[in-house]
Amino acid sequence: MTDLAKEYLVLWASQTGNAEWIAKNIHTEAAKKGYTGQCFVMDDFAIAPLQKAGVIILVSSNTGDGDAPDNALKFWRFLRRNKDKTYLTNTKYTILGLGDSNYSNFNYTAQRLEKKFKELGATAFYEKGLADDAEGLENIVDPWIEKLWEVLPTVLEQKSDLSIEDAVEAEKELEKQMTELQIDPETVPFSKKNREDALPEAVEKYTALDNTLVDNFTMKKRMEDLPGKVTDYTHLENSLVEQKSFKKGSPLEISLAGLEIGAKLTGLPRISVPVAKLTKLDDQQVDNDTKDKVPEFVVTASPITYASVTMVSCLTTADALKRTLEIELEVEKDTHFDPGDSFGVLAPNDEELVQAILNRLSVPVEEYHRLYKVEGDNLPTHLEKATSVTLIDLFRYGVDFTSHPRKALFRMLADHTSDPKEKLTLMYICSKQGAAIFNAVRDESPTLLDILETFPSCQPPIERLLDLLPAHLPRFYSISSSPLKRQGKIRFAFNVVEYVTSGGKVQRKGVATPWLDQITNRIPSRTKDTNEEIDISKLGIKVPMFIRHNSNAFILPTETERPLVLIGPGTGIAPFIGFLEHRQTQRKIRMSMGGLGHQPNRQIQESFGPIYVYYGFRDKKKDFLFEKEINEFEKDGTITHLALAESRATENKVYVQDLIKRDSDKLYDLIINKDAAIYICGDAKGMAKGVQDALVEMLVQHHNVDSKQANKILIDWIFSRKYLRDLWS
Repeated sequence: MTDLAKEYLVLWASQTGNAEWIAKNIHTEAAKKGYTGQCFVMDDFAIAPLQKAGVIILVSSNTGDGDAPDNALKFWRFLRRNKDKTYLTNTKYTILGLGDSNYSNFNYTAQRLEKKFKELGATAFYEKGLADDAEGLENIVDPWIEKLWEVLPTVLEQKSDLSIEDAVEAEKELEKQMTELQIDPETVPFSKKNREDALPEAVEKYTALDNTLVDNFTMKKRMEDLPGKVTDYTHLENSLVEQKSFKKGSPLEISLAGLEIGAKLTGLPRISVPVAKLTKLDDQQVDNDTKDKVPEFVVTASPITYASVTMVSCLTTADALKRTLEIELEVEKDTHFDPGDSFGVLAPNDEELVQAILNRLSVPVEEYHRLYKVEGDNLPTHLEKATSVTLIDLFRYGVDFTSHPRKALFRMLADHTSDPKEKLTLMYICSKQGAAIFNAVRDESPTLLDILETFPSCQPPIERLLDLLPAHLPRFYSISSSPLKRQGKIRFAFNVVEYVTSGGKVQRKGVATPWLDQITNRIPSRTKDTNEEIDISKLGIKVPMFIRHNSNAFILPTETERPLVLIGPGTGIAPFIGFLEHRQTQRKIRMSMGGLGHQPNRQIQESFGPIYVYYGFRDKKKDFLFEKEINEFEKDGTITHLALAESRATENKVYVQDLIKRDSDKLYDLIINKDAAIYICGDAKGMAKGVQDALVEMLVQHHNVDSKQANKILIDWIFSRKYLRDLWS
């Protein structure tokens, strides 16, 4: 036992909250198991027992193309500067990485952590786990954590009378008990489906009795109307009974056909430890609803400002596949940003959805504005400052109702479901046997309301939802304008996210983009060859936002003579409009200053490098975004070479990667011989991979290397900031 470490340390870095949630659950569970340790975000490394803890568990996600999350940047600077190869000699570690294989640098943060910890002398005690969001994080995360509990007693002291061997065996048995369930579907009484349309026979006989308190309203009827005896009270003068209608969810269709009689469900997620506790603040309430103001408990990287909306324009026609808007915001004159920077928008959850969920959870309307305090040890970061907040603001700005549900959520909901058939279905969804059903549910992108309406007998406490639902996050947009051309103004473009699910039955929408469309009065689609800019500065519309400076150098190089290759199909062109505006304005300023020597104009022209632009769209008549601006850039020489890829106008589909292959000779000369910087913005799944392959092909053809060497060159370019990518999946 003397070789065992006395303390552990959990270090986490998270961009969206998933890694934080997993890390804090590991920490809470470890404490319950009798281990001693602490949990810190990586950027708090200075106050963490980094060298004292004998065991370190690292949990990190990625952002962008393998970059470290924002709350790990200080930690990475510390690690890079630390050259002491004995710094972590007495430390054992393991790593859990959360990544997405749609990006070429899959789980690169976790791999870099492993390399650096080894360089500092640490020893791995358990093989790292690399989870893939493209396939479902739980596929790796759950078994990795399950095995962690079996390995931990071999390296860490545990308050237990058991030997190491017995502790390991006990952990295996506990895991089996907590993650397996023996069920028999045939014995489950009166299913949820039956309850929707009928009452159980034992109950129905009571509905005909005089003065009965049992009504014959089925679940389906209750979703559509009030029972007659209740409706009578809505018509009384000064009645306290309201007949208020709420947004309806879309129940999921889930089949249990894959379950056999006597089947055993395995691989169930462990029951997460309750953390959040809601405490009412002495009947205090907010009299004036401040739904347009972000509550104080919401924490952002930089201060929130309320920017006035001055202009809105629809860049696409009504028959285009996507509706694309451009919006202009007025910001403080001293607001500093560079083209390529982004900013966060704090849009609330859909108000109808928020109120419908509160209603579904049986929260009376008069309770919406009561003040509560969220308490608990090891609270998630987004709830730590919720010390005086209304329930409705918690649901507007605190938690996410629309992201892909976690298995742990279904597991928790099962514990608060009274109908046996519904409980079984929820357990099946989050089991190993129900993996296909779980993936099908994720593909439908259900809201929390949809899930709750699928299981009418499920009544989870709000505290448990606060434990299991992800944080409601800002939505980030690239700035598509130059501060030189539009002082005190920021422009950005986006697709309004509205779609029908793969089954073709349910209409879904995003959070921020439909909200931005709504508050700017959902202006008509473009009807002319060029878009119309509508001045709405007098309407007093404000958007809560904050600037986020680009940490991965996706900004213009300071050397104006350096050539640029800009590749951006769809709304990926937006940040490059800002780049081009900036270069255009710099050229005009330089021209106004005049030149020296016999050929001043030539001298000025040579001080600005060539810019090659590769831009793609589906149909020039429908969704050629920024057509007027791009034509102007080409006409005045800001753009040296413009290549347009139209993918849907004819049967011959052309994409930006096709044009890169076509131009490989001159691109090779520009990139290799003239040191052009390459920028890509857009979809990570298809476009970015296609462009990568085209660049590999260019190097193989002209640089006398094979494809493996060519890919290594591209990776080196990423690290040297020659090849910069701003991608999303």
